[in-house]
Amino acid sequence: MLHLASDIPRRIDQIDLDNLCPLQKLLHIGNFALSTNPQYSIMESKTDECETTLTSKYNRRKKMRTSSSEEVLNRVDDYDFLSLDIFDTLLFRHCKSPIDVFGFMSEHSHTRQVTEFFQDYRVAAENLARDDANEKNLEDVSLEEIYLCFQQLTNCTDAQAEQIKQLELETEMDLLHATSFGRKLVEKLQSTEKRFVITSDMYLPQEYLERVLQAKGITGWERVFVSNEQGRTKHTGRLFEDVAAFFGVSKDKVLHIGDNRHADGTMAANAGMQSRVVLASKDLPSRSPKPKRHSKLLTGTRPISQVFVANYLESHHYDTERLDFRSLSEDQYFEAFGAVMVAPLITSMLIWMKQEMDKRSISRIAFLARDGMFPKAAFELLWQAGIDTQYLAASRRLLTLPFTTLEPETLGGMLHTTLANSETLNELITKISGGPVLKEHFAKHGLDINERLSRKTRKKALKTLMEDPESFCKSFEHERSVLTQYYRSAFPAGTKSAIFDVGWRGSLQRSICAITDSEAHVFGLFFGTSQHATSILRRGGLEYVSYTVSNGQPSHLAPWFDDFRDIIEFICSADHGSILRLHKNDCGEVLWDTSEVSDLEAENFRQAKTIQDAALKAIESVLQAMPVQILAKYVDPKDERDMRNFLSDPHHEDALRFKNIRVFDGVGDTLGESLTGIGQRGTHYRNAKNSRWRAAYAAQLNPLSYSVLKFILRKRKKIRL
Repeated sequence: MLHLASDIPRRIDQIDLDNLCPLQKLLHIGNFALSTNPQYSIMESKTDECETTLTSKYNRRKKMRTSSSEEVLNRVDDYDFLSLDIFDTLLFRHCKSPIDVFGFMSEHSHTRQVTEFFQDYRVAAENLARDDANEKNLEDVSLEEIYLCFQQLTNCTDAQAEQIKQLELETEMDLLHATSFGRKLVEKLQSTEKRFVITSDMYLPQEYLERVLQAKGITGWERVFVSNEQGRTKHTGRLFEDVAAFFGVSKDKVLHIGDNRHADGTMAANAGMQSRVVLASKDLPSRSPKPKRHSKLLTGTRPISQVFVANYLESHHYDTERLDFRSLSEDQYFEAFGAVMVAPLITSMLIWMKQEMDKRSISRIAFLARDGMFPKAAFELLWQAGIDTQYLAASRRLLTLPFTTLEPETLGGMLHTTLANSETLNELITKISGGPVLKEHFAKHGLDINERLSRKTRKKALKTLMEDPESFCKSFEHERSVLTQYYRSAFPAGTKSAIFDVGWRGSLQRSICAITDSEAHVFGLFFGTSQHATSILRRGGLEYVSYTVSNGQPSHLAPWFDDFRDIIEFICSADHGSILRLHKNDCGEVLWDTSEVSDLEAENFRQAKTIQDAALKAIESVLQAMPVQILAKYVDPKDERDMRNFLSDPHHEDALRFKNIRVFDGVGDTLGESLTGIGQRGTHYRNAKNSRWRAAYAAQLNPLSYSVLKFILRKRKKIRL
């Protein structure tokens, strides 16, 4: 008897039989048999039977191994008869799993009338229907049988059950789209004389699936075999008998392609067919390291997030074995962030904005510079006609200084950074586009505008401006004519227009309304407004709404204007500096003068543009699968929860990706400060207190440091991480 080696494979598929000579193959199979059944001797007559059985199992295993899409497409040339799976092979759903389709239906009026826990009841109804089928020795159930059980569980009427059933069919149609692999495969088959059928284990009706395939561009098949109507399933292998009988050939002449290792792989091979298992993009997260190890980008649960995550996985990683965000470059990470986090947020907000405009019959909207450049591009992707859009010059300096009487404290806050970064008073005047009156003001107080500024003279200059704000405002009289003409042209009398700004205080809307004709109605749309907006806008009689917060309420949304304000402004950054002034050229055109930006700020712009371009590309890709009218059906009015959860509790790997992002405090600030505070020299207490995104700073701390810091911050400053 042969002795077993210590390194004998424990599974037959670990033996590379193809590269062995006949004697080596026999010895390996015999040793494997001994390791699993030691009472057999290789010299016994059962060896031949063992070899035959194990080789057969190996060959079946080889037939159904997982293959890349290119391997499968190349393999297709060897077969004239093919059987193709539908879901996750030819078509994919824009959601995490089939069960999540029911979550998309949960907020519809039809389901809300019956139960607020529709997803749970729908899953329970299908389980009950399958239990009934097992008792009757049936292999599958139909949608009709499922909704009969749904009626039993919820006590709804026949009419209500029928409405919800039709809603499910409609939702499936909305969410399904051809996979990247499916399009390539069908195009290849359509260009040849190969015959193929569709084979699916599914409770949906055959006639409905045929309509779905046609609508999604999957054509050329001869027949659709559906388990609930055939009475046989791929899961048991019996459905493959019907496929072979339809073609009139032996089963080994048919190649079956699908994504399920058991039904499309093992059972197809056991039935005698050739099979290939392809990777499904929806299963990529389960094949990859758990999110707690590398990122929280794919953890969104809201319908709009699921749409964009499914689209991202299918369009970027449909043929990828594993996805680990730690291995991505900085640009690749920001592209993923833009596609799966920023795109759903901006899409949800713009759908909400369009709904608010429709309520008020507004068909004109101005996106204020600079935060409005990216939303404007996304808006024009979603609605390419019917809305008049414009990108309007606006900045706090442009609108506030010439037109608003400032409080001394406000004036000091606005000019402090600019003055601190100016070498001379003349440089300050140039940066803020001050007129001759300002030069006379400084001369009257004994200040030389060309003299190099010291800390003492800067303080004195700021004090003189705060004591005499009227002189300061008069210095901008020369700008008022051009600005008035510009804004009245943008908002003509007798029109209704909306303006969009990231917001927080609403001071730009107040200034614009003060400039424009009183007969021009201007409605404000803001990403968010803080508590200060009440005194600035509401008490001034101006109309506006906020996407995330309105006047600081509700309180659970306060982080948007408190903790996350700077990162949202970074995400919406335009690729130009702040607008300093407007002037007319010789042709009468109004031109913008913008501030110069430092190398650090230019790098910020580049990183923001990477995110924005990825988000715009993702929106465009999703719109190819479902138009905005369908998207709007599944978006809550203010669906920002997934992004808020991400920013409130980022993974430490996510936080580290943003450590080089900087925040700049206006004209003249060339250095800025770190968005997260990560990597800054100093104590954890000081860095966290000064961080513009404290949750990110806390995310990179070890548990002990985090606990101590949390205690200290609450005790000293009542600051929450």
